[in-house]
Amino acid sequence: MARHRKPHAVPAVTLRARRQLGACLAGASALTATLLSLTVTPAAPPAPDRAPAGHTLPDPQAAP
Repeated sequence: MARHRKPHAVPAVTLRARRQLGACLAGASALTATLLSLTVTPAAPPAPDRAPAGHTLPDPQAAP
């Protein structure tokens, strides 16, 4: 049968460093996602019921 050993204690400094690294990576990931969403234009064409970006639809004319 296997022996049960006392779990290895991780120093508090190591735990804090791991938490800081995780927070830093999460923040960098969020910043990267934000910047990419602002700079990258989608490759798909606009939906058929919408005007292309930068163009306005002509004003509707009244019926005679």
